[in-house]
Amino acid sequence: MAVRRSPDVIHEAVDGRAMLVSPDGSELISLNTVGTMVWELLDSGAGAHDLATQLHPRFDDVTIEDLERDIDAFLESLREQGLVQETDA
Repeated sequence: MAVRRSPDVIHEAVDGRAMLVSPDGSELISLNTVGTMVWELLDSGAGAHDLATQLHPRFDDVTIEDLERDIDAFLESLREQGLVQETDA
């Protein structure tokens, strides 16, 4: 699943962490460091495999397969919350 940030999400980086306001304005979501790294790369309309490939060099103790699986689950969670949208890119 390739995704982009939803244009309805307000986001700001605070102390190196992405803070997101849900599209309906009812929830503030604070992403951890890895979630923030993923969020910052979502403008490209990438999927879990592409994101894992870009981020894997930053991590010593994780396989690319594990990273891809974790990113895929994270993207699915963001999609369910309306924070990202699927794209054909």
